[in-house]
Parts: sequence; structure tokens; C-alpha cells
Amino acid sequence: TGGTPYLSKTGKPVEAGTRGFWKDYPNINALCAELGIAEDDVFTPFTNSSFYSPDGLEATAPVFSEARLPSLGIPFLDQFAEQSFPTLPSPLGQVIATFPLFERIPLADRASMVGLLLATIDCLGNDEATQEQYD
Repeated sequence: TGGTPYLSKTGKPVEAGTRGFWKDYPNINALCAELGIAEDDVFTPFTNSSFYSPDGLEATAPVFSEARLPSLGIPFLDQFAEQSFPTLPSPLGQVIATFPLFERIPLADRASMVGLLLATIDCLGNDEATQEQYD
């Protein structure tokens, strides 16, 4: 709530949240164009975002346009490892691409999202009668 400051182990105030500067803001792109600045001269390539807690790395958010299928140690599936990740409808694509990137979430907790995923997929067709069943 902000009433109690979040402090580091050494007692310094920490602002919790996601920080970053993303390359795909039209206003920043327009500013670069207006100032005659080549975007490749001032922006780095996209990189993964890492999320930490006091326990360490919790999750990594991939750059979806550069995501690769992971090696799972399953011979049949490993033939597809390191290939570009297929474009899948949201949120299915995000779930599959990020599943191996959550470091500390037990398998049982990950499996608990299946119901939400199925409900979300059920509503993808924008059928109002279906969506009203979830209200």
C-alpha cells in the first residue's frame, strides 16, 4: 500500500516494480526521427527481462520474436529444440513459451493454471453467450 517502505537487507529503500525502456514506443521512435537519430545507434537489441525476489531469480520473460523451443530431454520433441517458436494465439503462446522460465514455481502450482487457460481459450472466439457463462 505504500504505507510501509520496502527495504533491502541493508535497510535501503527499494521501489518494487518492473523498470525498463522498451524500444517499441511510437513517441520515442518519432522523437528519434525528428532529431535525425538512427534508432540502431541508440537502442540495444531486445533482451529477456528477469524478475527477482529476495530468494533469487523467479522468472524470465523472453523476447517472443526471438524465442526458441527449449530442449526437454525427450528425443521425439528435442528434434524441434532451438527452432523458432511458432506463433500461437494468446495466451497459449505465452504459456508455452514461458513455462520452462519460471524457476521456483512447483509443478502442481503451474498445473493449477490449466483451468484459467482453458477458460481463456474458450472465450477467444468472442462469442458473447460463452463469455457471459464466465461472468
